[in-house]
This record gives sequence, C-alpha cells and structure tokens, in this order.
Amino acid sequence: MARTKRAKVVSLTQTKAKTREHKENIIESVRDAANQYSYIWVFAVSNMRNAYLSEVRSLWNGSKIFFGKLRVIAKALGETPEEEIRPGVGKIAQRLRGNVGLLMTDSPPAEVLDWCSDYRRLDYARMGNRATETVKLPAGPVHCRTDPPETLPHSIEPQLRALGMPTQLKMGVPTLLEDYTVCKKGEKLTAEKAQILKHLIIQMAHFRLIPLVYWSAVGAPGEDGEGSVVEMPLSDEDRELVETSNVILEPKASRSANSKSRMDEDEDEDDEDGMDEPNEFDAIEARDKAMMLPEGMQL
Repeated sequence: MARTKRAKVVSLTQTKAKTREHKENIIESVRDAANQYSYIWVFAVSNMRNAYLSEVRSLWNGSKIFFGKLRVIAKALGETPEEEIRPGVGKIAQRLRGNVGLLMTDSPPAEVLDWCSDYRRLDYARMGNRATETVKLPAGPVHCRTDPPETLPHSIEPQLRALGMPTQLKMGVPTLLEDYTVCKKGEKLTAEKAQILKHLIIQMAHFRLIPLVYWSAVGAPGEDGEGSVVEMPLSDEDRELVETSNVILEPKASRSANSKSRMDEDEDEDDEDGMDEPNEFDAIEARDKAMMLPEGMQL
C-alpha cells in the first residue's frame, strides 16, 4: 500500500547552522585581509539593499568588503593595543557598532572618497525615510509615474483604500474621490505612505556608502608611521542619513586585555548562538518583495 503524502516530513529550514569552524574562518579571513591592505575604511550604508551591496562587491573586486558579524570582525582585528593585529587597528575595531561595514583596499583615500561621492542607486523609500518631494494627486483616476502615465489596475484599489486613500472603483479604474496629498517634502514617511509611493512607481531613496573613518598603514597626510586613523567630516545630509541607518558614531570604550573575564566567554557564546539569526536587511527586503506592485510593471 502506498504511503500517504500526509506522512511526509518537509523541513522548512532555509539555512544551515553555523559552527565554531565557520566563525574561525571569518576571523582568519579578516586578519589575512587586514595584513594585506594599506587602508581599512569603516562605512555606513544608507538605504541598504542586498542587490546593490553585491554590485559594490563586484566593483571593488580587488579589495575586500566585510558586512555583518561585527563582534567577530572586531575580535579578529583586536580592540585593544595589546590585542590589535596592526598598530592602530584597534581604533577601527571599536567603531564597529550599528549597521556599518569594512572596506579594505590599497586605493588611496582620495579615490575612495570620490567613488563614494559619485556612487548612488535610486530605489523606493522605506518607513522612516524623508520625502524628497511633495506628492499631490488630483481627484480622478489614479496614475502611476511611468512614461507615459498609466492608470493602476483594478486589483490595486482595495489596497489603496486600506492604505488610507479615498478611492473607489469606477468602470474598472481606481479613482480618487477628492484631491489627496501622499506626502510633503521633508516629512518622515510612514509604512503606509512608503507603500503608496511604491504603488505609484515613485522612488525617493538612494543606496549609498558613507565613509566614516579610515586606518592607514602608510600614515595620514602630514604624519609618518603605521597606524594613523582619520575621521571623515560629515555633511548635515550625510549625518542624518547615518543616524536614520541605525549607525552608532561613538567608538566603543576599550578595555585592557588583562581585564578579560567571564564576560568575554559569554560574548563568545552569544556570537555562536546568534550566527543563525537572519540578517536584518534580508528581512526588510523580503517584506518589500511581498508588497504588490501594479500588474505587468517591472521594478
């Protein structure tokens, strides 16, 4: 007699458990790169998108980019003068707080700064981003921002109503019953407003890498010797982007290697226990993909 399909066990696990060996491989990779390159940058990411981060990795093919597992990376670099693998690197390890990453490269600072200034990718804004323009919709059929403008499909109308828009389906077309302001320039977007803008194909966010500080093996301008650490001045715009990206600008307080105690062992256990947790940005992108767009339209 054939077995019923109801008895079939299906595993819903999508990731394999990380082991101590995986953690040690990360530490070894970070140390090898830190000993190889002349500059180590700490950068913040504005409007994180995994697809664009992959593009950045390919563009900096001759360099190394590390993003995630910051506590492991900090331990690999060494956070104190006694632990740091190269003079001054401990100051970089102390800056690994919040949503930041590392770029290890031989490219001079001027080249890195010029690239970061020029590189940006337009994308849809998320909750918490500030609107870059005022969006007002007149009463009548709802059009998305395409060339030429197109009306939204009828299947979208219930979602628009659920998001707070005064719409009604008239002759198969989502129609506004009165003028409606989606957002005003400069205001922080709610989740509902961000989703409405996405339905309207209006992009207000830029994926960017914002350099915060770098370590130099060849010395900073006007200085000699290995281990110079240079802070990057932030414009008001960049500072706001950094703050909204959950980046902690203040370095973590260092402590002597001789003062290690049970706390260090607990941190090691936490690192291992947390290695299987999904990346925060993966969860955000999964949520965004679930947000429906007008049928037949591509991002």
